[in-house]
Amino acid sequence: MPRVNVNTTKSKQSQVSTAKDTVSVLSILRLMLPKLGVGFPFAMLLSVYNRVMIDELAIVPIVIGIMYLLYNIVGGFGQVTVGRISDRRPIFGLRRSPYLLIGLLLSSLALVPLHSVTMSFAAGNSIMLFAMLAIMAVFGVGFALCGDAHNSLIAEITAGKKNRSSVIATVWLFQILSSIASAIIISIILQVADTNAGAPKACVTEACNLIRRTVALNMMPTFFGIGPIIALLGWLPVLGLEPRLTIGQLHFIEQRPELNLKQAYTRIFTNRQALAFFFFIFASIFALFMQDDILEPFGGKVFGLSVSATSQFQPIMGGVTLVGMMIMGLVASRWPIPKRLITVVGSVIAGVGLLLLGIAAMTIIQPVLYLAIATLGLGMGVFNIGALSMMMDMTIPGETGSLMGAWGMAQAVSTGLANFMGTGILQVGLALTGGNASVTYAMIFFASAGFCMVAITLVRRVNIEKFHKLTREQMGMVLEAA
Repeated sequence: MPRVNVNTTKSKQSQVSTAKDTVSVLSILRLMLPKLGVGFPFAMLLSVYNRVMIDELAIVPIVIGIMYLLYNIVGGFGQVTVGRISDRRPIFGLRRSPYLLIGLLLSSLALVPLHSVTMSFAAGNSIMLFAMLAIMAVFGVGFALCGDAHNSLIAEITAGKKNRSSVIATVWLFQILSSIASAIIISIILQVADTNAGAPKACVTEACNLIRRTVALNMMPTFFGIGPIIALLGWLPVLGLEPRLTIGQLHFIEQRPELNLKQAYTRIFTNRQALAFFFFIFASIFALFMQDDILEPFGGKVFGLSVSATSQFQPIMGGVTLVGMMIMGLVASRWPIPKRLITVVGSVIAGVGLLLLGIAAMTIIQPVLYLAIATLGLGMGVFNIGALSMMMDMTIPGETGSLMGAWGMAQAVSTGLANFMGTGILQVGLALTGGNASVTYAMIFFASAGFCMVAITLVRRVNIEKFHKLTREQMGMVLEAA
């Protein structure tokens, strides 16, 4: 009788079990690529076109601030709505992939006419301001739709998988890298175009500056025009990744009672666990991003650093954030570290970084400044892994889109308000302190650190198991009422 190798059989069974318990590398790659359609417009708006509007078109910064705040607010409040629609209105038996495509195309197509409208406004046609705001509002709706659909798809694909944290880390690392790569590629293309037009990099004459201005303005429609193509190419790999709903699942969705927007918000905000998590996201994002628009001016005003020196702040912070995400993603995929603990650790590290920024503002010691920036970046990287993993866990089947929409709303609205409040508090603080920049910036950084502590207090109250129980009870009551 042939002898059966028990160890080999067990090893094969273990490999099959492991494969079923994890998301495959190919699936992770397919989940990553839609971020191309997110990274490119972000690079255009935040790294390229904001400067074109200020420097080349002489548009006052407050107008640009309102434009960017608007898409955050519209997109934020739209997340619950679009999430609820995708949960209850599948297209061809799919709840995520079609809405992801619609969102990617809507957000990228909305930006195509932006440059011509902005040029008209800069030329003195004030009515075009409303067109600019309308474009950003449509962009916000599209961004909310693709963001909620993509997050919900990731949450559903990684549900119950051991490598969920590493999948989340990989996808968001790719989004950051795609934004950086897009900005670098756009910069290289502009430099080549400048050189071909007769303005090489070494030339600093007024004539060369005029050529660069003309090249930049002429190239913007092309860059915005290729956005929809990049979005479509990023979406194509998702085809076939989402399981099509069965007839039974479609029938269950059809039988579910309709919820209007007020009822959807009520269900979320009467759930104590959901409410605590919502305000945790709001407080933590507010704390982390209030420095976003004032960090470079802080380096110039308080430390007297040049523009080229302060332009290195974000690459330093972003680089350390990437390192933090990679390390934490690998660690979390190997050891079962509670996601709430990861989030708390990230918040504490980020809080220390913000405190160090406040100390740097008061002492004007440059090494403390760079240590603070690196520490803040590390904390944000660790925080991202923990918070994003918790967002995925704070969902239940059938309500993934609505709940991911609520968490996305907290994030988007808080980001917009944090950026707006950071610059607003700076102006008020300088007026109250008689122009004392060190004290004003220190107050902002210390206040941000305080919000980190508030966020930690809130997340410690969040219990994922209790959240699931309360949410299922709410769903049961709705079904009974129907």
